[in-house]
Amino acid sequence: KLCPKKFQERNPSHRDLAQGSNTRQGIVMPRTSMMSIVLCLTVFLHLKCKEDLPPDVPPEPSHPTITWIADTIRNPYQGAQLLLRSIWGSDTNNVYAAGHNEVGGRASLYHYDGNKWSPVTITRGEGGFINSYVGFSKIEGSGKNDVWAVGYRGGYYGVSGDSSLVLHFNGSSWTEVAMERCKDGIQGIKVVAPMDVYFSGSHGEIIHYDGTSFTKTVLDTNLSLQIGGDAQRMFVGGRALGLSLNNYYCVYSKERSGAWSLITKTTEMEYYKKKNYGLYVFNPWSGGRYFAGGEGIYSITDTTWQTSYDKETIPFLFMDGTSSSNIFAVSPYSRIMHWNGVEWKAVNTPDGVEQNKYLWDLWVKGSSIYVIYRYSFDTNIIYRGRY
Repeated sequence: KLCPKKFQERNPSHRDLAQGSNTRQGIVMPRTSMMSIVLCLTVFLHLKCKEDLPPDVPPEPSHPTITWIADTIRNPYQGAQLLLRSIWGSDTNNVYAAGHNEVGGRASLYHYDGNKWSPVTITRGEGGFINSYVGFSKIEGSGKNDVWAVGYRGGYYGVSGDSSLVLHFNGSSWTEVAMERCKDGIQGIKVVAPMDVYFSGSHGEIIHYDGTSFTKTVLDTNLSLQIGGDAQRMFVGGRALGLSLNNYYCVYSKERSGAWSLITKTTEMEYYKKKNYGLYVFNPWSGGRYFAGGEGIYSITDTTWQTSYDKETIPFLFMDGTSSSNIFAVSPYSRIMHWNGVEWKAVNTPDGVEQNKYLWDLWVKGSSIYVIYRYSFDTNIIYRGRY
């Protein structure tokens, strides 16, 4: 029998339900509308919950744990001293270590090809091109075909006014560079680019090479200078020659197109009382800031110094890194520090390194770090680390 008309109006037919209709007080609502309302409500609640959550926090920067491999280098002359002072490479299969020994020749410069260290012949007695004994203070370059090694010949403080030494490697051979000499050995070098190289001397000399000519500036004839910086700004730090505590320390800086200007000068005695700036090495950090090594680690912006790390009364003479949040600093007193963008913290040194023996210079490339260790009178160890 047919249902009464009023009953049909209040109750959907089986056919209506099959077509997905609902009724409320006589109003028919399609099922799709209900689904849209549920979907909108779900999206709203999801967005609301997301607003209530704290913002994403980046992970805390960390410090590396280094795995070390030791390469032993001995002076080939029995009973002769070996002091490797500087290390640099264009890549982990093209690394140089430079220094001095007591009898000259092949023990002054070594090359690593990714498998082994080999001596590089420099003096004529070994088949090289320089007559006298030589030694190196620093080695650096801009690439495998542009490497500079600087130092001295005839002794650390040579017997003549022409004892400084500058060598260049062009990718195929080493040659001595013809340039105006410094009074004694050249102490430092900063290769900003192949046509932008700075040298620092033992008596206040700074020499700049622009790819064509060398320009010499003398800041203070009593200063032995170390140099560092980048294309925007250069620094030199120096200690007056002599042993008196009345001697002084100085730091100069130079903007890219400006002149050298003095930013710090104190007596040696005053320096060791305050220990509030660095003068041994200058490494770019970020935003026009630079780290400097001294009796601690310091940063400088313009002429303003800030202490970055001074928890130990030990010098930090060497620094290198790959970015503003990955910089290493080395103290001769067997300490390697790491900057992660927030803080300095000691990282693990190689097993067997003794505190009374020197770590001397470092080089960092990618996830590799190389450090020189003066193991004994005639033996140095180059530690190759990965992190």
